[in-house]
Amino acid sequence: MIFRSPLPFAEAIESRLVRTLLPTDLRTDLLQTIPAELRERAVFSAGVQSVETLQKVSDVVDALVRGEINRADARQTLKEQLGSLGDEVDETGLTDLRSDARLNLILDTNLEMAQGYGSWKQGQDPAILDQWPAQELIRVIDSRVPRDWPSRWAEAGGQFFGDRMIALKNDPIWLRISRFGLPYPPFDFNSGMDVADVDRETAIEAGLIDDNTELLPQDRDFNTDLQASPEVRSASLREALAEALQGIARFDGEGVLRAVSGSQGGAS
Repeated sequence: MIFRSPLPFAEAIESRLVRTLLPTDLRTDLLQTIPAELRERAVFSAGVQSVETLQKVSDVVDALVRGEINRADARQTLKEQLGSLGDEVDETGLTDLRSDARLNLILDTNLEMAQGYGSWKQGQDPAILDQWPAQELIRVIDSRVPRDWPSRWAEAGGQFFGDRMIALKNDPIWLRISRFGLPYPPFDFNSGMDVADVDRETAIEAGLIDDNTELLPQDRDFNTDLQASPEVRSASLREALAEALQGIARFDGEGVLRAVSGSQGGAS
């Protein structure tokens, strides 16, 4: 669900409590090579190496998710706190952390991820999953240059029901269409896309399930023994990832990324 104003609930707040600061000089494209499970555990922003800056951003985002501050005040707070970085603010693009465009992107993406996780988590309740086992990909905000989501859906193997893009809530299609590798919105930066629940009767009529189908709830457990095997063939990229993930995860002798004991996380 996309929310432009805070809507605090326990699951959304939970997703912000399990995060470790991840200063990094990696840009967005390289950050995408980090397994989603680890990005989901880290507070980071492309090219931001200052722990102090990340902490300021994280604190303001946490307050936004809890409903203690609105988006405009959150942006102004960050502009004031980050003003000490020096140099004139470059408002022409997203590279300057203090620009309205970059701050809006950070605040909106983090708020939508927290709310998306919270809504997804609630939707995994067995009773809710039984009554509303599917969901539909829908546009809720008009984008200046809208992406071709039907093509993206089709390329990911999604089914169409008329012009509706519907799948079971736990179908891997949601991971495949996501830029972030997560099963909940937002599925891309400033996408304007969201999901809407689809009831059991409609899912049965669409042939997604039958009368006796029982769906098993999923979980995204923020535990400390997570491991992942990213497809990193370049030695230099692997070294860059290993350096970027210090304190959160490390490569073992078999090339598997394992969460460092005691680390927690999420994504920013």
